[in-house]
Amino acid sequence: MTSEKKPMQTKNKVLIAAITVLILAGAAVGIYFGVRKDDHTNNNLGQGSNNSTSGGTPTNSGGLPTPTDVPALNGTMINGTLFPYYHLTGDAPPPVGVAGTVYTNCRDNNTFSISFDDGPSQWTPELLDFLDKENIKVTFFVNGDNDGCIYEPKIQETLKRAYKSGHQIASHTWSHPMLTTLTADAIALQMTRVEDALRDILGVVPRYMRPPFGDGTFGNKNANDLKVQNTLKSLGYVITTWNIATKDADIDDNLPSHKLSDAALLAVEQKEVTMEVDHDGPGSPHMVLMHDTYMRTVRLLAPWVVDYAKKLNNGGYKLVPVATCLGDDDPRNWYKHIGPPAATTPTTCTK
Repeated sequence: MTSEKKPMQTKNKVLIAAITVLILAGAAVGIYFGVRKDDHTNNNLGQGSNNSTSGGTPTNSGGLPTPTDVPALNGTMINGTLFPYYHLTGDAPPPVGVAGTVYTNCRDNNTFSISFDDGPSQWTPELLDFLDKENIKVTFFVNGDNDGCIYEPKIQETLKRAYKSGHQIASHTWSHPMLTTLTADAIALQMTRVEDALRDILGVVPRYMRPPFGDGTFGNKNANDLKVQNTLKSLGYVITTWNIATKDADIDDNLPSHKLSDAALLAVEQKEVTMEVDHDGPGSPHMVLMHDTYMRTVRLLAPWVVDYAKKLNNGGYKLVPVATCLGDDDPRNWYKHIGPPAATTPTTCTK
């Protein structure tokens, strides 16, 4: 019986081998035509271009889909550099803010601009965390050498973060002097030193500035005020002050007579804001001044101001940077110059 089964086993083995060959051949044919079909489809996607987005799928020169994890530019290319955060098209409109003019408040009703002077400081990164969370853009009026040197690596890092987050960067002079006490040349030097630093660090030169203490803006017939305003006009600066000063720099300065608890300090600062808002009436515009050089401003006052402003007029206010509240909606008009930053920058300030 064993000799009778051997021919059958041989036949079975041959049959199995033949079937296996057919299966493999069929698979090969299927794969070939499948590849050809895919090639045809991809060539249609890339038809007319070696880098097409026809059909909604980007393709490279080989007609294959481009990796979808390539990040889009977070900003707009201007003068060979990335202007961050804002996606802009077309040409910038003519600027609205007029050089040499002093603006003390926003232009339109239901606008509320928040600004911070004298920084960046060690507290500014914490403030930026809060503003990111609230998705609010503000104006930073920065000094060159006041609370700290603008070239210090940590301050440069903070300044870059604020700029890349879409906040307006404006000038507050180099060393925070009373401008009316300076010659026209000295005023110009205060401004151009900040320009040089911001051009090096960020690649931009501001159009907007705020004089320290508002000095030089209290009248247009005073000779010293005219000197300040005319000098700033010759440099192309829009001059801005405020209509609400929170007094944080006046009463949180560590003088013994100003030592207040957190609650007492915040109550005084809140009154400065609410008194002006109540006086001006519903919907009136406001330009609020604070200082990011004070811990309690960053941790107590700024969050309160944002929450208060959001609730004004049943939530009808827009919280915007200073330039925007004056009509310069296009952030390209916040600056006189936009270009690439310097490859290397100093790390200290020199007198």
